[in-house]
Amino acid sequence: MPEYPTRNPFPARGTSSAEESVPADVLLDWAKHTPTALLAGVRDAKRLAVDYVRAFRNATTRTGGVGCLYGPHGIGKTHAARHLMACLVREDPDAVQLYVRFQDDDFVAAYRRLVCQLSQPLLTDAILRYLGTLAGDQAADAGAPEDRSKVVAAIGADPARVFKLFADHLVDGGRVLEAQAREIAAVTGDAQRFQRALSYLVRPEFSDAAYDWLCGRSIPPDTARALGVGGRIDDPETCRYGLQLLTTLMTRGGRPFAVVLDQCEKFLLDDGVPVPANLGLLQSLVEVIPRAGGMLLLVASVAGWEAMPPDLHQRIGPGAHSLLPLEPHEARLVLHVYVKAVRQDPGAGIWPITDGGLLELLRHSGGNVRLLLQLAWAAFEAAGANEEMEIDAELVAATAVRYQHAPGLADLGMLVEARLLAAGLDAARVGETAFQLPDRRAPRAVIKLSEAVFFDDEVANAVELVAPGGDLLPKNRAALTALVVTGYVSPPVLSALRGVVHTVLVADGSPAFSRGLDELVRQIGSALAAPNRPASDPAQLSEAVRDLRAYLEVLSSQRSGESAALSRDFGEAARQLQEPATSGWRARRAQLTQRIDQVRADRTETDWAGFIKARRRVVHDWHLHLYLLVVSVAVAVAALVAVQISTTKIMNGVLLAGTVVGSGLMVYAGGRLATMRLRRARTGLETRDDLDQLARELRPHAKRDAADPAARFAYAWTEDPDRGFGALVHAILMEPLPLVRQALGRRLAMTERTPADCVEEVQLGMRERIPEVLMLLARRQHLAELERPPRTLRDLPPDLRVLVALANPGAPELAAGVRSQHPAETVLAALGVRGLSHPLARAYRGGLEQLAPGTITPNELRAAARLLSPFERDGLGAYDWLPVIPELDQLYLFFEELLYYQEEIRAYRHKS
Repeated sequence: MPEYPTRNPFPARGTSSAEESVPADVLLDWAKHTPTALLAGVRDAKRLAVDYVRAFRNATTRTGGVGCLYGPHGIGKTHAARHLMACLVREDPDAVQLYVRFQDDDFVAAYRRLVCQLSQPLLTDAILRYLGTLAGDQAADAGAPEDRSKVVAAIGADPARVFKLFADHLVDGGRVLEAQAREIAAVTGDAQRFQRALSYLVRPEFSDAAYDWLCGRSIPPDTARALGVGGRIDDPETCRYGLQLLTTLMTRGGRPFAVVLDQCEKFLLDDGVPVPANLGLLQSLVEVIPRAGGMLLLVASVAGWEAMPPDLHQRIGPGAHSLLPLEPHEARLVLHVYVKAVRQDPGAGIWPITDGGLLELLRHSGGNVRLLLQLAWAAFEAAGANEEMEIDAELVAATAVRYQHAPGLADLGMLVEARLLAAGLDAARVGETAFQLPDRRAPRAVIKLSEAVFFDDEVANAVELVAPGGDLLPKNRAALTALVVTGYVSPPVLSALRGVVHTVLVADGSPAFSRGLDELVRQIGSALAAPNRPASDPAQLSEAVRDLRAYLEVLSSQRSGESAALSRDFGEAARQLQEPATSGWRARRAQLTQRIDQVRADRTETDWAGFIKARRRVVHDWHLHLYLLVVSVAVAVAALVAVQISTTKIMNGVLLAGTVVGSGLMVYAGGRLATMRLRRARTGLETRDDLDQLARELRPHAKRDAADPAARFAYAWTEDPDRGFGALVHAILMEPLPLVRQALGRRLAMTERTPADCVEEVQLGMRERIPEVLMLLARRQHLAELERPPRTLRDLPPDLRVLVALANPGAPELAAGVRSQHPAETVLAALGVRGLSHPLARAYRGGLEQLAPGTITPNELRAAARLLSPFERDGLGAYDWLPVIPELDQLYLFFEELLYYQEEIRAYRHKS
């Protein structure tokens, strides 16, 4: 008898986990001492690592790699990923690897945990080696190809010698930095900040701060300004740029670089719902990291894999590997590698586990590696406590009670029967393991219950009773067939079963099984409610054949007609192809431009008319109260004179009362006139020049709460935009006339405060529906602010960030916030905020030929055009007083042109 293992060979927790920041020697030690069964997933992961490193060694054909390991939880995905990391170190000890397990959908937190795994000396060394590579390329471009080898030899083992090459003018340092800037810009949308950080990382006095910034940590504002990197890395897009930049640094410096993202489902899904922004981030990483020579490995559950869009599946391609539940021989292999680790007797196999015990372990674990090892550990503990007995099926069954997930056959029968009865379906019970619906005489649905199915030769036994001509289904009788297996079905057997039975369910106690059983009951209910006609009814088949023949005849006739029409029109089509294509866009653009000018003129006239009307009303009220004052004075004076000459007491009383009334009217009219403080009431206002001249004259009398709108307009010319900033903000929020609000907005825009410092006032104004406050936002940032993009601007709504991007065309990072489904995201992409390589950005800069038809959907284009429209009430183009209105018009016409050409293409297809 083989030697009994001296200790429990199985891990109590099942599969192993991976930690972050694991040194290379620890990885190799783990691979050496941790049992690893070479299952399909492990072999695939190893092949990914070996193929990547071998391709990386050839600098001329160097390519990156991408892979995805997906499967149920506990199937061994993380173990396979860690084995891949160990293989990478074994193939190339200089390989750099980053590993992170997502805890939620926060990519910023994941980035910070990833980058801090790179030590500061390692990152500094990578930058120097990268500069050395660029210096070699520059030498080869400037001279002969062999000059590159000379530069590499001069640098030798000390990459810091590259600065000596620059100092000795052996290599043009300026051109090297230009090449560095180009390569950084190719993988990031924030090249200037990252290049500054890299340049300061190799300078000892700033190295710590630059390293902290790259890791996403906070650094003092003064230090950030000195480095020119701005605030903390705190948005997903910048984090993506940073990860792509690290890939370029490492690979161009000659080091293989791998990023392993584990539990991607937590990043891609929020309560089971895909997160579009994170899907976009992941797709960008899948595209850029391999292109930069790095390797990206995704580890996800089945739900995470299914959440990825089809084009992402295509990009991963053959690198995607599904980890399936264990087959019996694979389960034996897993148990064997663990037993062999504590017993040097390869001929003993998996003893003390018997063949029956192995199958029972599979049945209770469902082929899940983690649960299989946990059950094996518990069974070994129970066997060791009973004088080292064999681990057979009975012992495993007794031990598995605490791990029980799959119901027994009797419990499964009761569960199925209860679901059928709850749905109102009558079923004839056949023994303990089958159901016929609606009865035994003419069953139209059959459910067979089965024990676990392990091997291919058991397929026939499992479906024997539900096959036509069997005990449950008469010959030539069509019916819905279902097989419900308790616990476990090996993957190849499951595929075979699904080829001969309509529905196969594995009762493993999971929510997925419960949902599948409910769906089966629903299908049976639908089948029983359908007309009772068998699928093989000759009348039905004849009718179907007749319909098919008729359809084919019609189709043939249509094709013949189309062929004849095509032949007749060949000459005309060739003539049209030789003629230059004509488009009506030029005329359409002229119409739009004319309409924009007209609607703007109408709005200007409306604003002017509103101002004149308000001014005339105030002048009228002023004249009315002046007349009332004169009349009241006259009445009071006349009454006093009459009192002096009156001879009767009654008349004196009447005259005194008139005096009091006249005095009261005089006080009221005088008070109103004093409040109005109307100056130059007779000055005519025919044009804006007249208003400007009047405002200059009224400057000494300007007041923000004056009744005269001309005085309020003059206040907008007078108040200091810095010392009186708060007063101007209050005035613009209280002002009812658009013309005066526009003057106040222009005055506010002269403040020394940066747009980032005015965000609170802008948001307040937009809540109060005072769009003129947007003039505070549509301004250029100061140089210092360009070097440290404020978070407050990136947190603005996407439509307001469009104004930030237009006002700062050289700093798109100012408007780079978190992606959303807002129509403004399309506009931001055209402005280069999402990278200058975006199709819309290329088309906006270089012409529509840069954009393939259909790249952007018509709905997205319409939404973007509506956002920019000068015709919509809330369109950005309707704010005619904005300083960026020419750029808004250009953007609006760009999207209208895209829509026009898409409509032309659709119209052409319809005609053809």
